Amino acid sequence: MIKMVDILAVAKMDNENRKVTMQKLFGDMLKEDDEKKVEMMKSLITEMNKADDETYTGLCTTNLGIASEMDDRALKAFVGLRMKANSELPEDMKKRDMNMIMAAMGKVPESVSQRMSKFMGQ
Repeated sequence: MIKMVDILAVAKMDNENRKVTMQKLFGDMLKEDDEKKVEMMKSLITEMNKADDETYTGLCTTNLGIASEMDDRALKAFVGLRMKANSELPEDMKKRDMNMIMAAMGKVPESVSQRMSKFMGQ
């Protein structure tokens, strides 16, 4: 089992360090079994719920960029994992999480938002 990082501290890193740290976290997470992946993602989202909107959106923006670089198979699995984790959250967290993702979609390059939208069913 991998150790979860302090996601709030990661979210406040500069862009480059945040990207490198999240790439490693996602790489480790995706090696786990499905149930563990969902639990880890839910934990990450729950912790991020403590952040202000700017910090939350910043991490989402980084994560969208990372995810958009995945091959189609990996991206489909990642989006599925992310959406399953979101669906298991309390209603208020679920809504805020989706709002933060949508705000981040408006901040990433169009190529990233188009690729992500294709896999998010938008």
